[in-house]
Amino acid sequence: MRLRVGTTWVDNTVIGAKWDFPYNIEATRGYSYHFTMPLDELYHTAHNAGNTTVVLIHGALVSGLYWDLVIPHLPTSYHLLVPDLPGHGKSQSITPFSVELASCMIAQLIRMHAINGSAHIVGHSLGAQVAMRLASTDPDVVNSIFISGFGMFPRTSITPYIPYAAWAMPRVENCLARPLISWAMDGADIPRIDTSVCTLDLCRQIVSPVTPTEWPSPWPARTLIVAAGKGGLVPTKDSLHDAVKLMEIGRERNGETVAYTHLSMRHPWNRQAPRLFAETAEAWFEHKELPKGFVKL
Repeated sequence: MRLRVGTTWVDNTVIGAKWDFPYNIEATRGYSYHFTMPLDELYHTAHNAGNTTVVLIHGALVSGLYWDLVIPHLPTSYHLLVPDLPGHGKSQSITPFSVELASCMIAQLIRMHAINGSAHIVGHSLGAQVAMRLASTDPDVVNSIFISGFGMFPRTSITPYIPYAAWAMPRVENCLARPLISWAMDGADIPRIDTSVCTLDLCRQIVSPVTPTEWPSPWPARTLIVAAGKGGLVPTKDSLHDAVKLMEIGRERNGETVAYTHLSMRHPWNRQAPRLFAETAEAWFEHKELPKGFVKL
C-alpha cells in the first residue's frame, strides 16, 4: 500500500507496518490514501515573534534541546520552530523513526505554524538528511537551507552490528566527566544523552533502516552544505566527499548551492562554536558573506 503525505508518496514498508500514526486518512483513487489533517504533530518549541521562520532540525539520539546554545545567538527577528524528531525527546511516542516520516511531519509543522507557510531550514547530522529529504519532496515549504554533518552510509557486512555500537556509545560517554569530553572536543559542550530514549530499536531505525537512505533528488532551494574538517585522535571529521557530491546534485536545480569545510570545527560545532554556527546561518539566509575560516570545496 502507498500513502501520500503532501507531495510525497510513501510505502507502508517505509514508514512502518503499523498504521497507528495520528492522522485522519482520506481515501482517494485505487489503493492510495491521502493524509489530510493531523490529530497530533511533532513536539516543538517556538521562539520569538519574528517575521521569518527558521526551523532547527537536530541530529540522532538527542532532541530540540540540542540547539539551546545556538538559539540565543540568532536574531530575534527570526521566528524559530524547534521540533523533536519522531522517536526522540518528547516525540518519542511517534514511531518507528524514518527520514521519510520525519520530513513529512516537519513539512506539516511548517504549513501549520510557519509564517506564510514556509521557512529557512537548518539541519545537523541526521537532521541534515531530514532537511534534504524535505527539500526534495516538499520544496514549497523551504526557502533556503543550511546543513552540516550530512553523510551517507552504504550497507556493508557490518551494518547489522552498527546499531549495537550506536546504543552502547552514549552509555559509555555518559560515564565520562564533561570537562574531559569538552577538552577532547575543543571546548564543545556535549550534554549527556537520555538513555531511556536511546533504545536499540531507535538505533536500528536510524543507522540500519529496513529501506536504506538514498541520495536526495535535485531540489530547487539555495543550499549551504558545511562539512566539519577537524579530525585527529577523536574522529569527528565529516565526509568532504559526501558534501561535494550533495552539492553537485543540488546544483542541478540551483547554481547557488555551495559546499564548504572549516578546518577548526568538529562534527558537533553547534555545541563547539554556537555563535559562529548562528552567524553562519544568518549570513546564508540574508545573502551575506560567510564568517572567516570557511574553505570552499
